[in-house]
Amino acid sequence: MSHYRFTILMFAFLCVLVVYPFLDHFQLFHIDFILNIFITFLLISCIHALSTSHHEAVMACLVILPAIFMDWIGVFSENRYVEITVDIYKIVAYSYICYGLLRYALRAGVVDREKIAAAVNVYLFLGLIWRDLFSLVNILIPDSFNSELLGQTDFLYYSFVTLSTLGYGDVLPVNGPAKALAYIEAIIGQLYLTILVARLVGLHIAYTGPECQDRD
Repeated sequence: MSHYRFTILMFAFLCVLVVYPFLDHFQLFHIDFILNIFITFLLISCIHALSTSHHEAVMACLVILPAIFMDWIGVFSENRYVEITVDIYKIVAYSYICYGLLRYALRAGVVDREKIAAAVNVYLFLGLIWRDLFSLVNILIPDSFNSELLGQTDFLYYSFVTLSTLGYGDVLPVNGPAKALAYIEAIIGQLYLTILVARLVGLHIAYTGPECQDRD
């Protein structure tokens, strides 16, 4: 299973993105509880994916496990300060995960399935980071968006729409901090894809091109 750790993580992430909106729409279960089960499963998959050595396993646990714990506290608390703390913990954990995944995806070596899966996971986690950033700014500055009833599903949708620069316009930031987060996410999304493709193509040429075959 360790040989497919980033692929497993990618499929876990896609499961969250596909299943959760349907549960939210039909209100089949207590949606916050179900979302946290998905997120917990996703973060545990991240610990497994990043634990390539004992040191990295310890670091992953120290950063990610508190985020899981705080996320569950947030389910049973409606306190504003708890919500702020939960969002901050998750942003830190997701950023650490992105760093570990990106370091693996862009390191020297043959471009294989696992590197591609790690790179895809980074892009998906960028969407999660900005979801929590949008949620955080909306808590700190109420009415930062054009709707008063935006939940986690709405911020998740808005984040990925912004990251991919689709820009449907149904959810709009209405103040400076929210607008800044939106255009920064759009810029990062485009730069990431451009730099990622260039790096992966360069690695592919370097390790599978004619010169490499001649050396062999």
